Amino acid sequence: MSGSPTARLRLLGILFWLAGGAVLTLGWMGMAELAYVDGQMPFLVSGGAAGLALVLIGSTLVVMSALFDAAERTAQRTAELLKQAADEAVEAAAAAERAAKAEAPAELAKTEEKAAAAKAD
Repeated sequence: MSGSPTARLRLLGILFWLAGGAVLTLGWMGMAELAYVDGQMPFLVSGGAAGLALVLIGSTLVVMSALFDAAERTAQRTAELLKQAADEAVEAAAAAERAAKAEAPAELAKTEEKAAAAKAD
């Protein structure tokens, strides 16, 4: 079976929905054939409870798959932002290093001028 785990989870949830709908329909059809309540109760209990349980399980699986998709997208976006921040930090450090190297000769020249001025006095 190919596809992402969340797609498979969503598909399984939809299958549970369909199975629940089928069980509810079969229970209703069996109950509709009988005119007395004592004969309808087993169909109502088995078909209704089982069908409702299957629909609830299917709904839970579909909601879980949506939450997993959202969490996966959030994790990917966070990784992208962290990589972008790291790249910007590397660029800023390189720019600061270049600025420091460019500033060093100017500082050296000022220091030499001060030293020359001090000797002249």
